[in-house]
Amino acid sequence: MGTLRDQLADFQVFEVFDRVFSGHGEHLYVLVQKQDLNTKDVQSSLAHHYGVSLVDVSYAGLKDKRAIAQQWFSIRLPKTAQRPIDKHFSILEETKHDRKLRPGDHHGNRFHIRIRNVSQSGNLAPDALQGPLPNYFGPQRFGYQGNNLRRALDWVSRSTPRVKRGVRALYMSVLRSLIFNEVLASRISGDIWRTALKGDVLLEHSPTGPLWGRGRLSTSSEALTIEQSVQRQHKAVCDTLEWVGLKQERRALVMHASDVAIQREHDTIELRFSLPKGSYATVALNEYFDVKEARA
Repeated sequence: MGTLRDQLADFQVFEVFDRVFSGHGEHLYVLVQKQDLNTKDVQSSLAHHYGVSLVDVSYAGLKDKRAIAQQWFSIRLPKTAQRPIDKHFSILEETKHDRKLRPGDHHGNRFHIRIRNVSQSGNLAPDALQGPLPNYFGPQRFGYQGNNLRRALDWVSRSTPRVKRGVRALYMSVLRSLIFNEVLASRISGDIWRTALKGDVLLEHSPTGPLWGRGRLSTSSEALTIEQSVQRQHKAVCDTLEWVGLKQERRALVMHASDVAIQREHDTIELRFSLPKGSYATVALNEYFDVKEARA
């Protein structure tokens, strides 16, 4: 047992970004360090400060709110050269580029995490985080205490009444994540998630699960049987994801941490590791450790 995010600095995430900037163009790129603030709030603040619409401020990936996090944003045709002043975020670097930042443009994320109040028996094995890890969507995707998932399922049960575009996009993301996690959970229950089954679709040598949408599943044989079973269990959700026009995509079932370093001092364990984009540090930790989130 241990406590995560007992202090804000106990959870730090640094976007790994390997783009070579042109140094010119209509897009201002800023490296932001934020704390106790989510990515979309920073996006809104940057749009207001630079005098542009929200769609002209882009980011590569969402970062945890209760954390110290560094990530890049791009602002198209900013109206001022002055940097914003805000107690929750600051700009560390800025440059110009001729293309906007798009989701997934980053390479991954590097984490520096402290787990406090660790029991004497709660030591991590020397090879912790070194092997394959299940690539679940973490609880952050489903909202505080799963509220976003409950709202999305309620929306489906009420035959998808009209909602704002941003709300619908959130529901789509949550529902896709639900189906993927259910497929992964099914394969974990049979201990058949680490290596490919007959009929699997591979992504960088890893078996994959569906990000549900319109079109035929690309799997076959044993892998297809598992995915069709989940589809039958969540027929209304899958039908909705097809109805809105999303296309079938794939996501790796397995993630691998890299650059892992673990150190213990008294009742605190400090971990440093990197994960590919879209993978969740909390999911990786929970494979080896019984972690309880501290109250904010």
